[in-house]
Amino acid sequence: MSNVRARYREGGIERVLKDKVQQKRRRALAGAEEAVMVAIACSPVPEGHDHWTVRMLQTKLVDMGVVEHIGRGTVHDRLKKMNLSHGSANNGVFRKKST
Repeated sequence: MSNVRARYREGGIERVLKDKVQQKRRRALAGAEEAVMVAIACSPVPEGHDHWTVRMLQTKLVDMGVVEHIGRGTVHDRLKKMNLSHGSANNGVFRKKST
């Protein structure tokens, strides 16, 4: 509640209703880095595995030097936004349905 009051004092009702745009917000993955992640996810799975896991993708991105550090949540969120998830059967990224 005190945050709302402080925002009202800063800029009135408009400041309370609308958030300020974050000027220097850094994205965890830029466009080219996301493209690398998708390429990895679409590549053949390592020997001994039947699909790419979020943890495997996270490790591969760091090992390849694409990023210095990235959280599993970030990898998961980016895949989800691109509709590349375990549950999607038609994207060809993860496990194929057995017939």
